[in-house]
Amino acid sequence: MGVGTSKRAQAALDFMVSYGVALLVITIALAIVFQIGLFNPQLTPVYCDASPGFSCLNYALNGTGGLALTLSQAVGGTITINGAGCATQANGLVVGPAFGNIGMVSYTAAPQFYPTNSLKGGLSMYSSSTSEMTMYCYGPSGKVNGQKGNSFTGFVWLNYTVSDLPATNTIQQIAAISVKYT
Repeated sequence: MGVGTSKRAQAALDFMVSYGVALLVITIALAIVFQIGLFNPQLTPVYCDASPGFSCLNYALNGTGGLALTLSQAVGGTITINGAGCATQANGLVVGPAFGNIGMVSYTAAPQFYPTNSLKGGLSMYSSSTSEMTMYCYGPSGKVNGQKGNSFTGFVWLNYTVSDLPATNTIQQIAAISVKYT
């Protein structure tokens, strides 16, 4: 065996050992990262940040985009919820969602935006009481959907009137939400 062959063999062996050790270190690091749950989608925060005068008590989003939301309000009187909307983005031109129930219309006018009849005929919410409502959430391609455990982040709007004030509809973004599909 010549001197040149031995040097090439040594270089090949050094190459294999160096990259083998590097690959082993990377594999061990990835195993540790997965073991401690760094890539776990369960670490995504779940929240419902309500506007002043409102509180989110319970919220859940099913795989077909139906958001069940339990709210309480303290805006100073009884309110009647005429419509609701949920979307991934706000509308840049008018107050309300960019997708889905853009006009914030009622159940009677557009039942396709509501999976149940919880808002049929309006929903009265008394100050410091709770009410549950359901609505579909929308994104750019229509109703959102997802697998159990995946996250959805968006906003919720209400179209409501306050009983002690002149009959004017108020459309307000009442919450920012991040929720997991159930």
